[in-house]
Amino acid sequence: MHNIRFDFVCQRHVPLYEHLCNQYLERSEFNISIGAESEPQTSKIRYFIEAFAPQAQLESLADDIASDFLLSVWLLDTHIQRIEQHSGQRKPFNIKPLHSGLPLNFCQHCQPKFGDNQHPSFGNINLQCHHCMGHEKLSRDEKSLTQTDIAAMANRLLSHKSLPLPILGITLWLTPPAAILSSTRQSSTISPNADKQLTNSSQTNTPMTKTIKYQRPRILVCNPNSLNSHFIVNDSQVLALSSIEKPLLRVRPSSEHPSLLAPLYDIQFAENRLLVILTEVLRQKGINWLHVTSDIEPHTSQEALLNKPLRLASINQHWLPITTLSDGSIPLPTNVTCLHGEHHYQDDQHTFKVQSTKTDINWQVSDNGAKSSTSASASPLTLPPVLASSCAEDSNTITNDITTSLCALNAAVLRCDPNKNHHKAQFVKHAAVLYFSQQNACQIVTLDSQSNPELFFQLPTLPTSGYEICHSLSESPQKCLLDKFKQLFPAEYNQLLDLHIQADDGALSQLMAVATLIIGAYPVETAQRVTVTELADKFIALAMSHHGNNAPRIDFPLTKGAAHRSLNWCKTLGTLMSFKLAGETNLAKLAFAFHDSFADYLSHWVEHLDQNIGVKQLVIAGSEFANPVLTERVQLRIGKNFPLVVNPLLDLDGVNIAIGGLYLKQRRR
Repeated sequence: MHNIRFDFVCQRHVPLYEHLCNQYLERSEFNISIGAESEPQTSKIRYFIEAFAPQAQLESLADDIASDFLLSVWLLDTHIQRIEQHSGQRKPFNIKPLHSGLPLNFCQHCQPKFGDNQHPSFGNINLQCHHCMGHEKLSRDEKSLTQTDIAAMANRLLSHKSLPLPILGITLWLTPPAAILSSTRQSSTISPNADKQLTNSSQTNTPMTKTIKYQRPRILVCNPNSLNSHFIVNDSQVLALSSIEKPLLRVRPSSEHPSLLAPLYDIQFAENRLLVILTEVLRQKGINWLHVTSDIEPHTSQEALLNKPLRLASINQHWLPITTLSDGSIPLPTNVTCLHGEHHYQDDQHTFKVQSTKTDINWQVSDNGAKSSTSASASPLTLPPVLASSCAEDSNTITNDITTSLCALNAAVLRCDPNKNHHKAQFVKHAAVLYFSQQNACQIVTLDSQSNPELFFQLPTLPTSGYEICHSLSESPQKCLLDKFKQLFPAEYNQLLDLHIQADDGALSQLMAVATLIIGAYPVETAQRVTVTELADKFIALAMSHHGNNAPRIDFPLTKGAAHRSLNWCKTLGTLMSFKLAGETNLAKLAFAFHDSFADYLSHWVEHLDQNIGVKQLVIAGSEFANPVLTERVQLRIGKNFPLVVNPLLDLDGVNIAIGGLYLKQRRR
């Protein structure tokens, strides 16, 4: 007889594992106890199952556990060890499931039946599974579908090239939809007749209700076995795609792919029973992937509205949501004093509302476009994406220019230790944040020993047109380089002249978009209506394709303004021009060099901050860190000396900003 413990160390709560622990508790022949322990410093949670039985029975139990505990993106480690005595509990976890069974639409027991074209039950979306009870989680419309109906859907997709699925809130496409191809929004595009557009620039302030903003193409993989033939993915990405969360991951297509022409894609495996069956039917017909667009209409089911896609980024070998779009909660942190009862933050697409209680912080996420005009709780849509709080009367106490960065800093350092109870107010000290966002100002903000904030650096936004960018370059010491560049590379120069930038394009994305045109990375014949986002994606994809760590140095010199430091972006772009003029044709090397040099400059700036205030916690936050090359180079250049801090329970740019607002010190008069 042996006492054995099975451990599952997770980055955050995994509802499936909690349900399974409760189920295994019923297996009395193993004298099982269960538990869940948290590590306050890291926020990790360790689920465990302890069993007492003969060796042979324990081996059988181990096989069952290995089969049932399906892979989660939040799973960090597993191990089995012999123990002297049990430390767990013999009563089930107190959980309130929304449905009976496991929190899954399908599992390893039922999916091979209804999702395998060789099985007699193939296509039976209502196949009952007493393990996960996935059949009970179907909407009424899904339950009404037969195998014939789903086969007809596949045929319609093949004949019409598109298939609206209002019950899921999406449309499937065989080829890229026009909205992705055209990107006709005037705001962030390269378009002909730049001088004429500059003259009529006043028209750009008119409402653009019928225009389309570029969205990174989203792909549903029908044939996982062909994944490596079409996309560049590593082992950890394949495991994440196969996990129970079925996330969307940002990847680049295979080099010289004949039909995947975008620089980057968000890809995903089938996440529900309908898509499992439909993709299997299409796989049989030779379809390896589909394009997906989101469609929120009156016919969209409530389940589809609640089931928002989970877009993940890899941060220091862990997964983190870029922006959390589902409601949730975390235990009330104990290391920093919560100062407000509620807060909300709004970006251009979503509103994030948070409330604190004595035990938890809860949040709700809503789509701005889905709001009722009579909603009293939402902040006015005419306001910029800054924070509103329950202390509205103190609106002058913290300047808006650093509020968002401070919120990101606050949220990242929050931890909960139930064993610690501070009697004095606790505030964040000796900390800095690298906050680089596509929605807000890209900044480095610090908190000193007295928790006083200071803006150290802000990345400047570029002029709104290529004409103005070139004018700024011609007025700078880079004029000679620009003149030579114009003479030797007239096509690239004209592309740059035709660029139009919207004010809400992120500052770092703007800089990368211009860099893309300078190095000649975008074909002239296709660059008539390309957005800043797509140009930045092209630049990132190039950097991702670079092999090795050696690259030339790009200059990122600081400028000292009256209020804070900024970047001499003319010098940065001039450096890229000089390499182009010197005959450098390896565009991937130049794109990688941009990222690596920027990270190196950041490391020098952080060391300077450390000498001044003593940086004990260095936070990275913001949607720009979904860029894997930027994150990797920052980790390499800075992370060795200053461990990078993120909150593993939150996201990079969204809920974290709203929660961080609960900890803002209001009075700074």
